[in-house]
Amino acid sequence: MQALMNFTLRQLQIFLAVVENGSALSASKKLNISQAAVSSAIAELESGLDVVLFDRWKKRMVINDRGRLLIPQARLILSNARELMQSFSDNGNMLSGTIRLGASRTISSYVIPNVLTRFVESHPLVKFETTSFNKTNTISKVEDFSLDIGIIAGECNKTDIQIIPWMTDELCVFSSPNHPLAAKSRITINDLSKCEWVVREEGSGTLEVFLNALPNRIKPLKTIMEFNNLESIKRTVEKGKALGCISKAALQRELDAGILKETPTPFLNLRRNYSFLVHKNRRKSALINAFLSEAGNASQDL
Repeated sequence: MQALMNFTLRQLQIFLAVVENGSALSASKKLNISQAAVSSAIAELESGLDVVLFDRWKKRMVINDRGRLLIPQARLILSNARELMQSFSDNGNMLSGTIRLGASRTISSYVIPNVLTRFVESHPLVKFETTSFNKTNTISKVEDFSLDIGIIAGECNKTDIQIIPWMTDELCVFSSPNHPLAAKSRITINDLSKCEWVVREEGSGTLEVFLNALPNRIKPLKTIMEFNNLESIKRTVEKGKALGCISKAALQRELDAGILKETPTPFLNLRRNYSFLVHKNRRKSALINAFLSEAGNASQDL
């Protein structure tokens, strides 16, 4: 007969709360329980697993290598437990539950809202917890089970992550209407090499696609600013003499209003693919499968 587990789901939940909030005190406030209850749960978890998860130093709890090893496993166990509860909830055949979704800032702001709205209208018992990250952080959050689904632009080379192609997008080089290039009928690669640029931050899928499209002879660019915020890039380009390059979907309103102007670059391949990411060790529930299917169909209307 197999031995009973020596830990509880609640202990794992409290463990993750300490990790994610930085201290037992912050975790207690987040969970609305006493600090003593948090400390007791951690001690019981360590005793049950027969391992020390945190180093104690001057009343602080600092996670150690064994604790870091537990983080993705704890997240996976709790995720599977939530799906188990959802599968037995008394909602007939209606989909219900919560999907933790992370995506790049472009996708979060300009692509995914319509998809989520349609899905919730069809499945009113479903909720989404959405967070914006750049590409690198989105992949990391899927890999450690912080997210159920990630959406990125470009490639992902992690062998433990399933990549599900979704839709295509196109970047757009742009300037203010007063930029010297705005009056030119034909732009060359040499024109671009002489300009200053405002770009996305390192780790961004947008920056990766843009730099990969440029020929080596004009690298490095004359980058004067980096932002992790699309609106900051647009406003800086609008008021200054630099060029920018972000998703055309994020620029459409400003282009239509004449606030910004597209800089034609037919010699650059600025198309990119959006993909869903799901950890291969995560069991795809009926809810996640339904969302991936309906989102795939909705891409034709975006």
